Amino acid sequence: MKKNRQSKTAAAAEISRHNGSGWRRWLPLGLACSTPPLLRAENQVDYRYEYYVEDGNRMEIQTHSVYFEQKLIDRIIAKGELTYDGVSGATPVGTHYHGHAAMLKPPMFDIRRSINLEFDGRLANHTVTPGFAYSKEHDYQSYGISLNDAMEFNDKNTILQLGVSHNFDSVRKADKHTWLDKDATEVIIGVSQLLSPKTIFNADFTLGNDTGYLSDPYRLAEFHPVNFPATSTVGVIERRPSQRTKEVLFTSLTYYVEPLNASIEGSYRFYHDSYDVSAHTVELTWHQWLGKHIMVEPLFRISEQSAASFYTTTFSGPFAWILNPAGPPGFHSSDYRLSEFYSIDYGLQASVLVTDWMKITAGYHRYEMNGLDGKTTADMYPKANIFTVGIAFTW
Repeated sequence: MKKNRQSKTAAAAEISRHNGSGWRRWLPLGLACSTPPLLRAENQVDYRYEYYVEDGNRMEIQTHSVYFEQKLIDRIIAKGELTYDGVSGATPVGTHYHGHAAMLKPPMFDIRRSINLEFDGRLANHTVTPGFAYSKEHDYQSYGISLNDAMEFNDKNTILQLGVSHNFDSVRKADKHTWLDKDATEVIIGVSQLLSPKTIFNADFTLGNDTGYLSDPYRLAEFHPVNFPATSTVGVIERRPSQRTKEVLFTSLTYYVEPLNASIEGSYRFYHDSYDVSAHTVELTWHQWLGKHIMVEPLFRISEQSAASFYTTTFSGPFAWILNPAGPPGFHSSDYRLSEFYSIDYGLQASVLVTDWMKITAGYHRYEMNGLDGKTTADMYPKANIFTVGIAFTW
């Protein structure tokens, strides 16, 4: 799918629903650091550094990314992004100590390297964008292809977007030897409509289908053999369905407040999948110019989701189940990201136009996740600070 720079900030780039493996598994859902569009020019390069740190230094992620756009010929523009992520720390594996505190994965460190390339080709009222993406970690590898078409109508006041993408992923299981396939396909249809000289409305609908190995090889489900003491539990490898469909509806409205030289942007996102997870996300961002060279952008986002049908803090069955090399039958997971919870994200970003060709950016966000089911222990859910700095050049 065609994405703008805003969706590709460090932590946000890897926040997706239940990826199942790779270092993405440690990140909270729905986290994004809103960034304004880059300086309006065809040729540009933008470097960003982002530091994500959870309370108690449980998990730490440092990301370096470089985004660029370059006009090749009159009707073709090349765009791309290079990303280097380093993650360290520990994260809940999905089970508890008997005192109900979260069990953490042993200290670890991983690196992710990724590249995304796109080419915008202008043809009549169409902008056709083929894309390629590659990402590699020690236990996760992904190749992605995409094709997007943006069609302009109504004197360019209406833009219809159609797109399709497919990811070919490989996941390494916890045995460190077995690699399994995972495929993901998405189709999107969207519209952007200029309602007035000061108002823009956007809406899009995404339909996705994931197949293959969708479990997280590092997550455990807490199993209690029947007729054993309540404290006699053991962690078994979780098992998720090997197929998942998802539907996402996103709408936004942006209004320019001329007397204040500012704009306000509100959005709503609805998510549903075949795991029985439903989520609602509301976001509000204010873009305020202070003079001609400084923009400040406060943001607030709140999200709430229901639990997956197979999520449980502890499940029971015959003791013989744990002797099965394949693990207990059926689907089961104690991954807090599949539980019922809500999250909030709030922060502030400032951008300074130093010259006509250089801009610097700095921002801070606070992310907090909290459970709603009354069963999952509170220390499972992360709370984190996110710091961002960057510099952009245009020519």
